[in-house]
Amino acid sequence: MKKIHLVELVSDYLASEMPEDMISQYHPEIINKFLESAYNQAVYMTWLNGKKFSDYSQLDAWTMTYSLQLYNPVVVGTIVNGNLRLPYPPMQLPNNMGIRQVAMSTNESVVFAYLDNSAVAIFNELDVMTLDPTPYFRLEQNDSGAGTESHILKVGKIPIVYYIPPAIVNVKMIVPLDRVDDYDDIAIPAGQEDFLVKQVIELLRTKMPEDTSNDMVANRPNQ
Repeated sequence: MKKIHLVELVSDYLASEMPEDMISQYHPEIINKFLESAYNQAVYMTWLNGKKFSDYSQLDAWTMTYSLQLYNPVVVGTIVNGNLRLPYPPMQLPNNMGIRQVAMSTNESVVFAYLDNSAVAIFNELDVMTLDPTPYFRLEQNDSGAGTESHILKVGKIPIVYYIPPAIVNVKMIVPLDRVDDYDDIAIPAGQEDFLVKQVIELLRTKMPEDTSNDMVANRPNQ
């Protein structure tokens, strides 16, 4: 499903349920913003439910898979290190659960373990990076200005036997709805479309109407 299709579902629902003069109060951009909020909240509630039952597999229904090419590869003996450019920032969830899986496209049994940036120095001190052969990934977010790569996965210890340029790595991750364009594909669990539409409608019903009068007076309750 495209993001724009979800926005159209809300607009169609409004058209069927509300008088025409009320529909005009809700600009498509307003619907878009409320939809983004409802979508991200639904993902967070899914994470909370997974935490409650110690089963985070429900999050997988919200994921998209992106096949990314490894760049700046560095061969060190029998392993390869490099970088992956993420097309979008992942959803901000505890323990980096916005990224559900990182694996080699040629063999998805080669799965990368998540490594927190704060653990790198400790692992190096304990020689974990030397003793443990498990491939790893860690997320770097650089918000240093326009034109700067803002979301990069640093990956390492890829067995050289799987490194056949161009090496492709599959990244399964949850993307915040506000980060994708209208005609980009989004992931929604089966049956969640109606839930999201109803959530947005409830949010819109509690929203103050737009102040369209040019009277230099804000539209506030009880005024």
